[in-house]
Amino acid sequence: MSVKNTTENIFEELKEKIMNLEYKPGQIITEQEISKTYGVSRTPSRDILGKLNSMGLVESEPFKSSYVSLLDMDIIKQSIYMRVVLEKQIIKDAIEMMNDKFIAEMEYNLKLQELILKREFETKEFYELDCQLHKLWYELTKNMFIWEQLEKAQIHYKRFKMLDILEVKNFKAIYEDHKELVDAIKQKNIVKVEKLITEHLYSGIKRLQSLIQGEFESYFNKK
Repeated sequence: MSVKNTTENIFEELKEKIMNLEYKPGQIITEQEISKTYGVSRTPSRDILGKLNSMGLVESEPFKSSYVSLLDMDIIKQSIYMRVVLEKQIIKDAIEMMNDKFIAEMEYNLKLQELILKREFETKEFYELDCQLHKLWYELTKNMFIWEQLEKAQIHYKRFKMLDILEVKNFKAIYEDHKELVDAIKQKNIVKVEKLITEHLYSGIKRLQSLIQGEFESYFNKK
């Protein structure tokens, strides 16, 4: 394996660990640690940290260690607002365009969510099904560029969402949200869809409110 491929693989693994909160916001991450863990020299370790820094996943202070970037509540709220505005319109368009295949794909996703709740599973599995359901609306309406840009831009929101899923573990409530939302889409009830998508996307803030000001206060920027 070339040095380039090794560096890219380590970068992708560290990025996933940060996004999945295996590396917590504020946690120190050093060149030495990367070198020791992955058996690479300081130069690729420095390049990896630089790439994570450019994505906003890591912050560095001169002459001090690098650390996993803290979550920014203001950015998270703006990200949720953007998703609410976009997905209201995206789902409206999907309702106009929906067909039997699209309905079957939503129902299949819900079935997978239902089945996963009946067995032992990793949090990441549920998170991926959650994302896939939302992605279906963008796929049908041919708005995948928007979806991809959202995925790139929402570093803080995606980690916040993972914190909600990982710590609150209220998977059934999220599943019930999805189920009610899909039913409203199938019924072409736009008024209900708009209400449900707003409540659904803001629900994480409600679930985590006490923890944001308590146990996980250190994960967030203080402004």
